[in-house]
Amino acid sequence: MTSAPDENFRNIGEIIRKMLEQAGMSDHPAPVIFNFRIYVNMPVFPAAQQIPFPARNGTIEPEVEVQRIGNEVILVTEMPGVSPEDVKVMFSGSTVHIKAGDGDLKYHTTADVPPAEKDSVSVSFRHGVLEVTYREQTGEPAPSIEDE
Repeated sequence: MTSAPDENFRNIGEIIRKMLEQAGMSDHPAPVIFNFRIYVNMPVFPAAQQIPFPARNGTIEPEVEVQRIGNEVILVTEMPGVSPEDVKVMFSGSTVHIKAGDGDLKYHTTADVPPAEKDSVSVSFRHGVLEVTYREQTGEPAPSIEDE
């Protein structure tokens, strides 16, 4: 983009307005939430040389995005190249441990999250994206739980 920053923001606003119109939501009074990332001045590498996450000891450590909607918590992370049956999600108090491995490709990450209510955890893994949804625990701490 070579235009002035103020003009760029107006362009983004116009794009969002058009998206809402096409979705039939231009007159919708409820809030609309868009979830996207904008990367500025990122170097372009050939796909084979691109490393999406920092690696330590041959293990990739993806970041975990934590979202809260009411008492529901949604965790999202990317682990391309592994099968759903190779993914393990474990909770220990207010820490989630996520592991996956398929041959030489290994992922392991932890994140501080709100504690999970027992039997409320739902895990989905599609196209390399892991999504864990659960209700936030209220009251007494539950014992550690593990979902596959």
